[in-house]
Amino acid sequence: MVDPDQLFSQYEARLAEAQRKGDALREGLAGLRVSERSADGQITVTVNDAGNLVDLKLGNSLQRRDGDTVAQDVLRVLQAAQSKVATAVQEAMSPVLGADSEAMAFMVDKLRSAQPPPPPGYRPGGGGYGSDQPRLGAIEDDAPPPPPPPPPTRRPAPRGDEDEDFGDGGFLR
Repeated sequence: MVDPDQLFSQYEARLAEAQRKGDALREGLAGLRVSERSADGQITVTVNDAGNLVDLKLGNSLQRRDGDTVAQDVLRVLQAAQSKVATAVQEAMSPVLGADSEAMAFMVDKLRSAQPPPPPGYRPGGGGYGSDQPRLGAIEDDAPPPPPPPPPTRRPAPRGDEDEDFGDGGFLR
């Protein structure tokens, strides 16, 4: 016959283990962040475990670019960061849930279906877009553009003999 006290203590031990795993999951996911940079380093986005944007850094040289182009670049970098969330969660949670567990497979599948795939032509790891060949050439710096030149100084109209049309007064009397 089964001892009820033994069953109850086994149930309490399993419940405590589940509570510990739940706390570890919450703690691990609360601090999880995925960051991605554009190829030129001017755009950096950071998303949390749900793929929500939590930080955005824009370089000063973006001020000289078209607003629509910058917006599209930000969205591409954001999409690239979001596409990495499932892998980051899997790496962080494998020690707690087990890499091959049903719970891990369910969580990763849910995250992958909720997040977009990486943008077409995007190279992971901050590599940016285009071919696999490194880009050569000047990189825009973060220095702000130089201030505009001061407006030209206007000289007052000449007085006296040179301005005979209106005399010393205005043309309105």
